[in-house]
Amino acid sequence: MEFTVRDILYLIKKRFILIAACTFAGLLLSFLYTRYFVDKTYTASSQFYVSTIESTSANLSELDYAQKIAETYINFLNTRQFYSQVLELSGLPYSVTDLRNMTEIKAIQNTEIFSITLTSNNPNDSYRLVKSMEMIVPKLIEKIKTNSMIYVVDPVVCPTSPSGPNILLNTLLGGIVCGFLAFFLFVLKEILNLKVINQEDLLKHYDTPLLGCIPDFSPVNSSRKNKILLELKGILIKGENFMKPEKIQNRQNSFLVAESYKTLRTNLRFSIRKEGCKKILITSPSPEDGKSTISINLSIAIAHAGYKVLLIDCDLRKGRIHHHFKGKSQPGLSDFLSNINSLKECLYITPYDNLHIMPMGSIPPNPSELLGSRQMELLIKELEAEYDYIILDTPPINIVADSLSFIKSTDGAILVVRENKTTYTDIDNALMKYRYARANILGVVLNGISERDLGGYKSKYYYYNPDNK
Repeated sequence: MEFTVRDILYLIKKRFILIAACTFAGLLLSFLYTRYFVDKTYTASSQFYVSTIESTSANLSELDYAQKIAETYINFLNTRQFYSQVLELSGLPYSVTDLRNMTEIKAIQNTEIFSITLTSNNPNDSYRLVKSMEMIVPKLIEKIKTNSMIYVVDPVVCPTSPSGPNILLNTLLGGIVCGFLAFFLFVLKEILNLKVINQEDLLKHYDTPLLGCIPDFSPVNSSRKNKILLELKGILIKGENFMKPEKIQNRQNSFLVAESYKTLRTNLRFSIRKEGCKKILITSPSPEDGKSTISINLSIAIAHAGYKVLLIDCDLRKGRIHHHFKGKSQPGLSDFLSNINSLKECLYITPYDNLHIMPMGSIPPNPSELLGSRQMELLIKELEAEYDYIILDTPPINIVADSLSFIKSTDGAILVVRENKTTYTDIDNALMKYRYARANILGVVLNGISERDLGGYKSKYYYYNPDNK
């Protein structure tokens, strides 16, 4: 997925506590490790000046000559012979390799001065080793180049305080590294997440219209913070008679959900611009995406607008529509298609004006054959004369292909997907099956959207009281 600045800021805000905790843990661990487990180091150094009676070469400038002669002496000193003599003179139990790794010899700003810096875990060792070098360097250089003289311009001093480790720097680096690592892991998790994150992400992947977004306001997901705010608001306003926060919360949530279904109903009217009965098939890629709930509530919303609606439960295996209306599942669709019951016996009225339902009926051994039968096609044609809308709730398309059997008898299909559950692979497979069947895909409904996706819509209506006209 592609990340925008807004997505990154939202991710930081969403995971701020965890990122801050990882950063603090990195700071603490780095401090403790550096303070108590890293050995202290002590640095001793000395500077030498090289004098020579040779004149500079005609083709070299004085600066080039100084640099060249300093580098020559440095190479003289970076030898096994030199380090062996230092160890022999100092009498310390180091190897030549250890001493070479502890020592740094370099020229000072391209001059005839060079320095020797040595770092060890013991201040006396650092001092004795550099002191031994001060005594050996002049003799070694003079032995190799008789016309050169070496002078110590900055004698070694025994270090009185450790030169490392840098506790403050290591602590800051540990915190920064842990913080960035935590952020990187969260970003990586989002990148590898193949689930639908939000409506913007869904629109980036598909050109299929987004007909509606249904918020998730189940009691489990109600925000405790909002309840507290509402309670405080009632307490601070003297003399105000207010409901319990839970009741206000439920009413406001119901209002937002109702508005979402009204928006879906309006978008459907624009999507299907035909006269007469509108036949809409509703399905989802996978189970538990909420297609039955959306089928029921969309049917109620359309019925409230004054249209005569029939909701048919076409999931002949695990139909659920009759549970919502506290009715029975049979006789129903399968019983009519099997010529067991009449059409009148399979239709039921509901507490909602203008809304009738046809439940699933008895569980048949051949659901796909019944739904793809001639009787199903004739049934839909017969019902067209009685209803303005026919909503067909069908099984998940990626589980069974029952809905493909009669898709051509409808005006189009709606695909229900759930935020942070449905994957793009599931959606791709579902859309591919409908396109192979040459079905008219009306659009997608995003179910269970988060509070963030409500955006300004929620902030505008959240404290709206539906009783206030």
